Amino acid sequence: MERFFLSRASAVAYLLGIRRATPGGIDNLRVGEADVRLQDLDTLDRLLLDVRAGRVREFRLDKPQAIEVTVTD
Repeated sequence: MERFFLSRASAVAYLLGIRRATPGGIDNLRVGEADVRLQDLDTLDRLLLDVRAGRVREFRLDKPQAIEVTVTD
């Protein structure tokens, strides 16, 4: 697992990049797969809002690669 120290703006930009790269289409997925994908997107959206608002100082992601980010101000 890699560890990064990012400014708040860089952390938000990183999360936005992941969000944009995550496919949102659930049309051709089975019900269980669609639920998992929607839950992952909701979790990512919530993390993005929390980092942007300053409520989160550290977070860990397992997808697309395992990283741990510490947000510096």
